[in-house]
Amino acid sequence: MKIPDEVKKLFNEETIIAFATADKEGDPNVVPIYWKTIVNDETILLLDNFMKQTKQNIQENRKVCVSFWNMDSGKAYKIKGTAAYHSEGAIYDKGKEFMHSKKPGQTPRGIVEIRVEEIYTIGSGPDAGKKL
Repeated sequence: MKIPDEVKKLFNEETIIAFATADKEGDPNVVPIYWKTIVNDETILLLDNFMKQTKQNIQENRKVCVSFWNMDSGKAYKIKGTAAYHSEGAIYDKGKEFMHSKKPGQTPRGIVEIRVEEIYTIGSGPDAGKKL
């Protein structure tokens, strides 16, 4: 699914997003993510500095969700997709390059690549829960 410009804008503006995973039994896990970037209209990269349970969950269950919001505007979105974890290769290099552009000398442990499949508005109001 193509990420609309308004969703990209909010994703890029918010400092921290929530990243949710679940293990093979469906036990949920959520973590805050600071290092993040949209690499194209259908793909998000999240950089791993401290992931343990999250990484394990992705290896067991690739379905994931990210959520982000702005309290002032009331805009909020939920993105669902399929994740892959990379600790080497082209995707890893792309994430490492992004981190080096923001903080030279720091290197991520790995990169979570999310292929966007569904996007929902989750702000309050009549469109809450509406699929884009």
